[in-house]
Amino acid sequence: MAKRKFFSFRSLYLPLGFLGGEINEVKNFSRTVGSTVKGMFVKDTPDRTETFDQAVERLGLTEADIQQTMHRYRNYAIFFLLMAIVLFIYAFYLLFTHLSISGCFISLAATTFCLLQVFRYDFWAYQMKVRRLGVSFKEWKQHILGGKGTSL
Repeated sequence: MAKRKFFSFRSLYLPLGFLGGEINEVKNFSRTVGSTVKGMFVKDTPDRTETFDQAVERLGLTEADIQQTMHRYRNYAIFFLLMAIVLFIYAFYLLFTHLSISGCFISLAATTFCLLQVFRYDFWAYQMKVRRLGVSFKEWKQHILGGKGTSL
């Protein structure tokens, strides 16, 4: 029975050799995350121009419906935030315990996807809270960071 080498100098020249056959999965998942990110920051042209109150009237929503949906979106955001934290910890667990670089990258990509979902649902809930459609990212960031003069 031949012994398997743990390290070879060839892997220094071909760093993708560490990932083995999973490189295609990493590429596909990265493309999916990239297209999701691009889709979130591309400003869509709205089908109709209306205010929040006009949209509520058109959809026939009550105040209870709005509060319930806002609460549901906040819960979704919290759920995805918890998933992102777990996946982030799991990524480093895979890296340091199992020396799985590909598993770490996949977990970090899944973490990024969960954080995008956190942003999406929290942004929608914030729009309902302030009762205004078309809120900017800057306004949402100021709300999250807690002040008008706060910047990253």
